[in-house]
Amino acid sequence: MNRRKNPITDPDEIRKLISGHGRWWHEIELAPGIVTPGDDSNRMKVPILDGLGLAADMTGMRVLDIGCSDGFFSFEMERRGADVVAIDFVPETYTGFSTARTVLDSAVEYRMDNVYNVSPEGYGLFDVVLFLGVLYHLRKPLAALDAVRSVMKDGAQLFVGTMLIDDYFLLPDRTVSSLSAVNPVLNNMPIWQAYPGDSLNGDFTNCFAPNRRALEVALEEAQFQVEAVQIVSMGGYVRASAVSDERVSKYQRLDGRLETSAFDPEVPYFLDEPGSVHDVTGRRDNAVETQPSDQTSSDLPQPKSVTERVPWWKLWKR
Repeated sequence: MNRRKNPITDPDEIRKLISGHGRWWHEIELAPGIVTPGDDSNRMKVPILDGLGLAADMTGMRVLDIGCSDGFFSFEMERRGADVVAIDFVPETYTGFSTARTVLDSAVEYRMDNVYNVSPEGYGLFDVVLFLGVLYHLRKPLAALDAVRSVMKDGAQLFVGTMLIDDYFLLPDRTVSSLSAVNPVLNNMPIWQAYPGDSLNGDFTNCFAPNRRALEVALEEAQFQVEAVQIVSMGGYVRASAVSDERVSKYQRLDGRLETSAFDPEVPYFLDEPGSVHDVTGRRDNAVETQPSDQTSSDLPQPKSVTERVPWWKLWKR
């Protein structure tokens, strides 16, 4: 359904608005033959996402566009019929988003926010999430994927676009190689490369980039099932479905405990887990040694263990 009832159609007015904004990142065709002067031609990426399974008709779907910048993908999803929420970490007037929305008379909702802050309480649930060109800029990529999963319905589709290091592995001398050239076994190992300072392209916001296998593992650990992958030059695109995995969910809660919620005794301490054996301390089995008494061992009932089993969270107040 087209929600754009009164777009601006006068070419001179559109060009004036485009020029008035100044700096653009996305190329967006705001009217026939009138394209914003951005450096990023996202129109070339649309066929890739379509090939991965992005729906042509999104009527009735809710879509979240994370890191929307000038809004190319937000407005494209709206054009396909979706209700769209777009987020970025700056006011919409800092980018071309506000200008583009005015010209298009778009109903896309813009929120100034950070991916780490998205939650079902604040955003509801989505059918499709776009997470394009963001992951390798993040200091906490796995936490970001956890947050993204929290606002997706079971079965919802996530589209990720990110730099990959399989064919763009930065060596200490700043030259570039492929992982297979360094050692073929590395392609099948989940690896993230860190970029201290501005070591990648002189950009301080480039933090970590995975190889394909590491991206797949990260998505699996955030309760996604990878369904399609397309490698393009030094990057790649993935379609993944949101799934429910109680084991993974438990450890997500363990990692995030006390960060955003109160203490939860249902989430296990790592030493409580079956099979947790440590060479230094041995296995305690949630145990606390009983207090000594004056009685001799012959006067006491003979237990099977010299320890009294106490759930670990009951020790919290001791």
